[in-house]
Formats: sequence, structure tokens, C-alpha cells
Amino acid sequence: MKAFLYKAKGALALALAMSMFCPQVFAADALSAEQQGVQAAPVVVLTEEELAAQALPKLTFEEALQKAKKNSPDLREVEDTADYLNESRKDLRDAMGSFKVPNYEYKKWVSEGWHALVSGVFSITQGMESNSINRELQNLLLETSVKSYFMTIANDEASLELVKKNAEIQQRLYEQGQTKHRLGMLSTYNLDKLKVAAQQAKDTVALLEATLVQDYTKFNQLIGEKPDARFELVQDLTFESYEMNQTMDQYLNDKINNDDLTIKLQEMALESAKFKKNYVSYANTESDSETQEYNYDNAKRDLKTAKQNKETLIRNTYQQIKQLETSYASAQADVTKAAADYRAAQVNYQAGNVTKTMVEQAEMGLISAENALQELVHNHDMLIFMFENPTLLSDQSAAK
Repeated sequence: MKAFLYKAKGALALALAMSMFCPQVFAADALSAEQQGVQAAPVVVLTEEELAAQALPKLTFEEALQKAKKNSPDLREVEDTADYLNESRKDLRDAMGSFKVPNYEYKKWVSEGWHALVSGVFSITQGMESNSINRELQNLLLETSVKSYFMTIANDEASLELVKKNAEIQQRLYEQGQTKHRLGMLSTYNLDKLKVAAQQAKDTVALLEATLVQDYTKFNQLIGEKPDARFELVQDLTFESYEMNQTMDQYLNDKINNDDLTIKLQEMALESAKFKKNYVSYANTESDSETQEYNYDNAKRDLKTAKQNKETLIRNTYQQIKQLETSYASAQADVTKAAADYRAAQVNYQAGNVTKTMVEQAEMGLISAENALQELVHNHDMLIFMFENPTLLSDQSAAK
């Protein structure tokens, strides 16, 4: 699940570290706006109509999912395949009338012509079942993709607010440092450090803005919107401890044997191998039979291994859910502490005990804690979604 975590945390951590530990932070901030000759920017007040005109269109998760389904070439291909298979089955019915594949639980030899005819019927039947499973799979993958983009964009937008605030602080400190340097109150070495910190903060903003553009470009492609379209993504997420209404063994049996689409495809592969092994034509050679036996044995092993692996993945995902729930209380406590620190910094600033920069850093600490809590809620929601749809669980997803 680490793939769903914020991708640019390293850059963000570096920017925050520079803001927290730069040795000139407090001294440079002590200069007033009047000492630096800085003129306050005029305050612009927008009307309600102007604010409404600037508002982004709202897009709910359900609306985005419907757009993605309507736009999906994979779903269109599934429907085209279904039409083709239905036409093929109709042609067979016209030629043969009502027909079912005969029993193939045991070895049976038939003529080449009859074998080809029955194999065709079997192939179409399996193709229709496989296509139906594929339709379910594509819908599930689309839902996962939309959910993932909602999570990623929300986390990146929240992080962008934080790094922009840090960039503003670093730029102001650098400008104050320039004034102090001209007055002989700051060395060139320390001024250069402020300059580097300001540039790194700007670079972090640019990096995250580019990442967000990429996120939106891919998301818009998924839902069939223009690349530059932007939305207010609406998804009502609440954090609740996940409770199962059955034992884990019952859940595993139900999900693996009834619901998991990848297991169903493996079962179909085994059924196909059994048909080819048992329903053979008189032209079948000894080498053909050995190959068919080998493929059947492999298919049985593959199915058994797939079920064992899926059981492990489901159990591990449940443990990850519980681990996040344990972390939630700690993340809430971090927000509470950061909020208290921010309030204390505001009070101390009013009393003249701390600088404006210290207040802003406390505010950044609060935003950072809130972002971490939001990210935890998103990851918890995604893990539950994958736990309830174990088709999505694979060795590759667990390794990320």
C-alpha cells in the first residue's frame, strides 16, 4: 500500500527542515516592515458573485466513476467481445440447434470432426463466462483508479498548501537577510544559506505543482475530460474502526471460493485444461496426451498456489487495517498538540514574546499534522476497499 502514499515527502521534509533550523530565522524576522522599506500590499475584497465565479465545479466520487465507465475503452472492448461471442453462439445454434457440451469428467475419444465441433462450443461458452468476469474486473479496476486519484490529488493539494506557505516564509527571510546584510548585521555566508533555503522552497513548490498537473492530466484522461480541467473533488470519508461480522476463516472461504475474480479465472483455466485432457480426438498422439496431462497438473497447482497466496494477502491486509487504526489515535493526538502549539504561539506573539515566523512555523506544524491525519484516513479507506475486494490484492501490490 505504500504506492498510495504521498510521492514527494522527501522534498517536503527537506523544505520544512530548512525552515525549522535556519540559524537566521529569528534575528532576520526581528526587522519591521518599516525598517526594510516594505510597503504593505492592498487588501482586495471580492463580492459573493466574484467568489462564486472563481469556484471550481464540484465532482463527486460517484459522478467521476460514471464518467470513467462511460469513457473506458476497456469496457467498450468487453461489450464488443460479448456481441461477437453472442453472434458466434447464435451461428452454432442455427447450425446445430440446442446443444450442450457432453460430460468430460473422464477420458473420452471422439472423431476429429466431432471433437472440433464440441471444442468450438466449449470455447465459446468459456469465452462468454470469461468476458463476463472481465466486465466485473474492469468495473472494479475503474473504481479503484478513481478512488486512488481522489486520494492522491487531495493529499497533493493539501501538501501544496503547506510547501507554498513554507516558500513564502523562506523568501521573506531571504529578503530580510538582504537588508541585514546591507546594514552589516549578517554575513555573506549566512545570507547565502538563506538564499539556498528560499530557492529550495521554491523548487519544492514547483515540483509539487508539476506532480499535481500530472495527477490531473491522468485523472482527466480517465474520466474523459480536457487535460486542464480542474474540480473540487467531493468524497465524504469518515474514519471508523473496521469490524467483521464473521470469522476470518468464514470470510476467507467466502471471498476466495465465491467472490475473487482472479481465482475464478484460475478455475476456468483448470476447467479448460481438464476438457483438453479428457475430451480428445482419435488423432491424439501419446505426446499430445502427455502434454495435456502436464498442463492439467500445472493448472491444479497454480489454482492451489493462487488460493494460498490470496489467503495470506487477505490476512496481511486485515492486519494493515488494524495497524492504521492503532496509528489513528496517535495522529489525532499530534493534531491536538499542534493546534495547542499554534494557539500558544499566537498568544505569545500578541505578548511580544515570539516572532511572526515562529507563529507561522507553528501553523505549518498544524497543517502538517492535519495532512498526515487526512492521508491516514485515505489509506485506511483504500485498504478496506481492497480487503473487501481481494481481487485487487496481489504480490505486487503487497510489495509496494
